[in-house]
This record gives sequence, structure tokens and C-alpha cells, in this order.
Amino acid sequence: MLRKKLVKKFWDRSHFLNTKNKRYSKQVIKLIEKKAKEDKIKNDITTDALIKKSKNIEASIVSKQEGIVAGIEEISLFLKKNKLNFIVLKKDGQRVKDKEIIIKIKGNARKILVYERTILNILQRMSGIATKTYELNRITKGHCCVAGTRKTLFDLLDKKSISVGGGLTHRLNLNDSILIKDNHLKILNNDIKKALALANKTKTKFIEIEVENENEAIDASRAISNLKSNKLFAIMFDNMNPIEIKKTVKKIKALDKNILFEASGNINDGNIRKYSKTGVDIVSLGSVTHSAKAFDLSLGIE
Repeated sequence: MLRKKLVKKFWDRSHFLNTKNKRYSKQVIKLIEKKAKEDKIKNDITTDALIKKSKNIEASIVSKQEGIVAGIEEISLFLKKNKLNFIVLKKDGQRVKDKEIIIKIKGNARKILVYERTILNILQRMSGIATKTYELNRITKGHCCVAGTRKTLFDLLDKKSISVGGGLTHRLNLNDSILIKDNHLKILNNDIKKALALANKTKTKFIEIEVENENEAIDASRAISNLKSNKLFAIMFDNMNPIEIKKTVKKIKALDKNILFEASGNINDGNIRKYSKTGVDIVSLGSVTHSAKAFDLSLGIE
């Protein structure tokens, strides 16, 4: 239980990703308004030609597949800001079936129509990521946690989607925690001991180092143990096969039981279960965000 708490403390920042957090809510509005502006909402020649300015309508956003819905909180914030009335029928994280109504919107017809595509794009992407994360968690069957990476398109909204699907956010930005990668080590002449010692001098509580083989992992674990630090440390196994990772984890745990473990690199639906059984605490995949399929939704006028 204690280790699970440490894992969440190290790799999860979902408590920041809600609209009560001013920083997050500002990014949500900024992103959605940017996407709407790119769609030339002030110059919708079709809607302007056909629909009267005073016309009011009711519309429903409907699912066209089964999965996990996400983005409800974010779209609700946007609709409220733009003075459109709405009723939420499905909350973030809920499983929806085909043809279920997720949100009902009521208000000015022109406003609803110009925002239609932007609203759907946000919901489709976020729900697609949440659904993908949920499916990966089903494959791993609780052997370890599933996490995303910083390979995002919608920044913090992508991270929020992972969380809604039951995954861990991993670090949100470069200031979140220290992650010593291969390029950092190359500049330091691959001196793992030096890299960890320098990282330990910082104020951050979380330090992770990327390794590519068993020898590097053992060197890192010994360096971490010798620091006798009160910080939290993790080792990321990058592009290592499951057999090698499992063997290495066993050796390191004999040296230091407090080090956390992450597997990353070339992990997919087909091999994630093997990686989840190696003894690592989390498995991270960039594909959760950079290759997630958009969730099928539509907006219909009632």
C-alpha cells in the first residue's frame, strides 16, 4: 500500500487538472478559443447566410460508440463562459454506450453552430485518450499503473484525459520533476553518479534516471543508495525487453527496496501485459496521446 502511494505521488498530478485550478482553467479556455479562432468562427458564411441572428435552438451531443467520456468539465466551462445553457447527462470517466446523449445545449443557433466542430474536437480527442487508457488498464489487469508521456497535442487536456481513463499523468512539464535522459548523460560523459549527485542538490523531491541496459541500472541504483537522500528516486528502463527488465528489477530490489521503476519505449497493446509483469511500478506509452483514435461523437439539432 505504501509503495502504491509513493508511485502516485511520484507520477501523478491529476489533482491539478480541474477547472477550480486557475492555471488549468486558463489553459482550457485559451486552447478552446484558439481552436475556435482557427476555424474562423466570426466568418461562418454558411450559417450567416441561412440562420437568423435571433434564432434559438436545442442540440444534443451523442455518442456513436462505446467507451469512456472525457472533456465534460472543460466543455462545460467553455459553454458557461459563452452563455450557452446546457445540461450534462454523462460525467467525466463514465462509460457510455452507442447513441447515448452526453450533453444537451440550448441557446443561440448561430453560436452553437460556429462552436460545434471545436466542441466536438475537444470531446472526441479527450474521450479517445480516456478510452484508450482504460483499455490498456484492462490489459495490464492491475499488475502496474499505466502512464502517459509529454508527447501531447492538447497539453494539459491530454494529461487530464489519461487521468480520466484511470492512468497516471506523469510529469506535466520540465519544471515538474527531474528526469535524467540519455542526452543529459551524453553531455556528462555518461557519468551516472555525477548526474544523480547534481540532481540531488536541487529542491525537487522527485528524481528519475533513464537507463538502457542492466549495467546502467545497477550503477544508477548503487549511486542512488550511496546518496542517502530523503528524495524519491525512480529508474526508467528505456527500450529494454521484459526479460531483461524483470531480472534487473529483482537485482535492484535486493540492493534498495525504495527505488521505483518505470518501463518505457516501444510498448504497445500487444506487449504491454508482458512489461506489466516485470515488477515495474508503471508502464508509460507515448501512443496513448500521440496515436489515440478520436472518439466518435456527433451534435444533432432537436
